[in-house]
Amino acid sequence: MTSSEYEILTVLWSNPDGLTAKEINMQKRTELWKDSSIHLILDKMLKRELVAVGGLERSGKTYSRVFKAAITPEQYALMQVKRNAVYFKDKRIKGFFSALVDSDEISIETITEIEKLLKKKKDES
Repeated sequence: MTSSEYEILTVLWSNPDGLTAKEINMQKRTELWKDSSIHLILDKMLKRELVAVGGLERSGKTYSRVFKAAITPEQYALMQVKRNAVYFKDKRIKGFFSALVDSDEISIETITEIEKLLKKKKDES
C-alpha cells in the first residue's frame, strides 16, 4: 500500500459516513492532490477493495461518489504484520505476541481484551 493510499484510509477511518474525493483532498494533512491524481488513486483502491463506494452526493450540477474505507484499521495492521513477516506461522505469531506483551505501550485493558479474543477463538476450536 502506498503512503497516499494509507493517507486516504486514515481520513476515511475518521469519517465513517464517507467522503467525496474533494472532501478527502481537503482533509489531508499534506499538500493537495490534483483532481485527476486523487481519482486515479481512489480507482486503484477500489480495484484492490481498500475503499468502497457508499453512495452518491450532489455536488453542484453533478453527482460525486462517496467513498468509505473497506478495511478497518485492525485489518490494515494485520496486512502490515503479514507483509513484514518472512512467513506467518506459529513461530512468528508467538514472537509478535511476545514483543507486544513486552512493550511498554500495551495497557492492562488491551491485554484483557486480547485474552477474551483468544479464549473465544480457543472455545470455537
